[in-house]
Amino acid sequence: MQELVEQSIARIDRLVTGYSWEPVFLRVFVEWNAARTLYRVSLTLDVPGRTLAAHEERHDVRDAIHEAFAEIERQSTKYRETQRGEDDYERPARRAHLQRHKQAVPSGGRK
Repeated sequence: MQELVEQSIARIDRLVTGYSWEPVFLRVFVEWNAARTLYRVSLTLDVPGRTLAAHEERHDVRDAIHEAFAEIERQSTKYRETQRGEDDYERPARRAHLQRHKQAVPSGGRK
């Protein structure tokens, strides 16, 4: 279990490098509920300007860890896209087509 967490942390570390000069903190909590035989995994990632969080409950600890880290990765990728301004337009192919069309139309109004 510890190896899986360390590998997942390494993946998150590669994602968050270069956010800014501010520190980035990741908190990992793994709890076991003996009465229900459930594992609860909670992750909190503090990045500049935002806190990302993921929570998973599963009967298998490996599944819970994997799903929680997958959610944090998704949120981290979306945060990075927001910081870069890539989320302004969800369809990059359509945006490229519109930019080409805009360049082809002479400025000065419609025909």
